[in-house]
Order: sequence, then C-alpha cells, then structure tokens
Amino acid sequence: MKEVTLNALAQELGLKAIGRGERTVSLVAAPGTANERTICPVWEERALPLVGKDVPILAPLALFEPGRDGIVSDRPREALPKLLAFFAPERPARRGVHPTAVVDPEASLDPDAWVGPHAVVGPKTVVEGGAEVGAGAFVGARCRVGARTILEPGAVLLDGVCVGRDCILHSGCVLGCDGFGFLPSPDGPVKIPQIGGVEIGDRVEIGACSTVDRGTMEDTVIGDGTKIDNHVQVGHNVRVGRGCILCSMSGIAGSSVLEDGVTLSVQAGITDHVKVGRGAVLAARTGVTNDVPAGAVLSGFPARPHQEAKRAMVLAADLPALFKRLRSLERRLEARSGERESLAEAKR
Repeated sequence: MKEVTLNALAQELGLKAIGRGERTVSLVAAPGTANERTICPVWEERALPLVGKDVPILAPLALFEPGRDGIVSDRPREALPKLLAFFAPERPARRGVHPTAVVDPEASLDPDAWVGPHAVVGPKTVVEGGAEVGAGAFVGARCRVGARTILEPGAVLLDGVCVGRDCILHSGCVLGCDGFGFLPSPDGPVKIPQIGGVEIGDRVEIGACSTVDRGTMEDTVIGDGTKIDNHVQVGHNVRVGRGCILCSMSGIAGSSVLEDGVTLSVQAGITDHVKVGRGAVLAARTGVTNDVPAGAVLSGFPARPHQEAKRAMVLAADLPALFKRLRSLERRLEARSGERESLAEAKR
C-alpha cells in the first residue's frame, strides 16, 4: 500500500495541494466510504454531505469548505485516471516461459516477453518485448502480439490475428473465429470459407467474452485506441476506426464500417454493409439499417435523430389515454348522428 503526502501527490498530478499538504493518504475512495487516510474525488456539490469533514478531497476550489484539506483541480474527472493509476497495484515484472506452457519451435518470443502456465503459442507467431500471454491463453499460428500487450488468462487468438502494441485483451475474448458466412441451398446453408485475418491496432482494449470474426478474404480491422466492452460482437470484414467506443452487448454485422470516434451504446446494433460516419453516437438499443451521417446522434428502431425518437417515445406513452379519448369522441359522434337521423325521421 502506497503512502504519500498531499503535496507529493499534487506534484505527481501536476496540481496544487490546499490546507495541510504534509498529511498523508494511502488510497482513493468514493464518497460514503472515504476516511481520513484516503483521498476522495468530488466533482458535484451534492456529494459533499457524504464526505466527512476530515477527509481530503480532489475537487474544484469552489467545493472546499474552510479547513478542508485536499488537492485542487478544475477538472477532477480528467485527473481521476492519473490518480487511480498512481495507487493501482503494479503488475509483477515477468519474463520467460512457464514450464507448463506449450510454445511451438517456430514461434519467435522476445526475451522480455512472458508466456504463463498452460498457455499455447503456435508456429510462426511473434510475441514482442514486454508482452504477456496469460495462463491458459491460446495464440494460434502466424499471429503477432505487440510490445507490452497483455492477454489475460483464457484469451484466444486464432490463426492469423495481429495485435498491436499496448493492448489489453481480457479473459474469454476470442479473435479470429470464422465469420458467419453461409449461402442458402436446397440442402441447407453452405459454409463460405473465411480465409482473411484480424488486424488490431495499438492501445486497443477488448473486454471479456467479446468476439472479432476473421474476414472472408480481407482482414477485419480495429483501429488504434478503440475500446470494446464485454460481450460485443464484431462481424467479418468490419472496419472500425480509431478511438471508437463499443459498449456491452452491441453488435456490428459483416462488412460494415465505423469511422473514427463512433460510439455504440449498450445493445446498439448495426446491420451489414452500413457506414457510420465519424463521431456519430448511437444510443442504447438503437437499430441501424442505413448509413449514418458524421456527427449524428441516433436512437430507436429504426434509428432516427435522438430528439425525434424521444418525442415519439413520449407520445407512445400517451397512446392509451389518447385511444380512450378517441373512442369517447366516436361514441359521442355516433350518438349525435343517431339524434339527427331521429329528428329527420320525425319531420317526415
């Protein structure tokens, strides 16, 4: 456990301490659980009642009460990753090959790489310096694991998958499985061989139980800096740009393209052969069946502009009451029509 003064911690973060800068903290804690030995990030005034008066905070100057110690930051949300990284446990430095690992003689391992217990590395695969192949992970033939990339236990790279530098592939993710390609026939679906690969850029993170299918003829591509949550499906021949965010249970069907900076929220779905423009945002459960322009914010199914979709949802919630009013009006009109017919009949 690290122990550091507020002055030293502020210097590490490029910020300024306030109050008793010589007091020490040893952990980051959330409002409601923080104590005098921790530092608590606060960016909203409503959280202050949950933080004891003796707890140091990381917050804008306006949130500091008289006598409160801490570190001043105009943008505490942006400072939080660096703060957490400072207190995060360091990964043990490991290198070499565990005795139970299976490494093909044709594989090329940098001396500074690590292959853990019961892991497998196939022929003509390259594992670069500082990379880690965790316990039980599988790396097939003709793969590349870039420098400092981490394969957590149980991650799978099938043949022909190339992963860039400084990536994290979490447990249970599978890269390079066959794309879902079949042709209908009188005897049932005929499998289309998938002979492409998968190309993952630098600084990509792929969550647990997510899958990236290999391409039919060309590679499926994930751009630099893209972050993929748990339980995400990326189909064959898909091209995902740089800095995209794909949230849990979202899915992209074959041959679609996401340009740079696209966000897919939870359970968003994209059909095949669709292009989603740069910086577009798809809200939760959005279903995309046509191209999306750059910068658009869409929701609903079929996808439509978010504000329009919200208005439609509000109106849909009012439909039962509107239906009752409509039926009431119909009955009144029917009654009046009957009255007019009776008067006409009487006049005859």
